[in-house]
Amino acid sequence: MQTTDSSRDVLSHVTHRIHSRTHGRIRDLHVEFDGSGTVVLRGRASTYYAKQLAQHGALEALAGETVVNAIDVG
Repeated sequence: MQTTDSSRDVLSHVTHRIHSRTHGRIRDLHVEFDGSGTVVLRGRASTYYAKQLAQHGALEALAGETVVNAIDVG
C-alpha cells in the first residue's frame, strides 16, 4: 500500500498519541497500515499494562478504525 501524505499524518498522530499515553514505555514503536488499511502497532513493552495503554492511545486517535496490537511483552 502506498503511503500518502494524509496516511502519514494519521500514523504520525497515532504515534504521538501512543508516546504521550505510555510516556515512552514502548520500545521500537512502529505504527503502520497493513494491506487492508488496518493500523498495526509493533514494538516491545516490559508490561502488559504498557501494551494496553498503547492500544487505548491508538484507539483514541482512530475513532472507528481497526487496530491490531502486535506489541511484544517481555
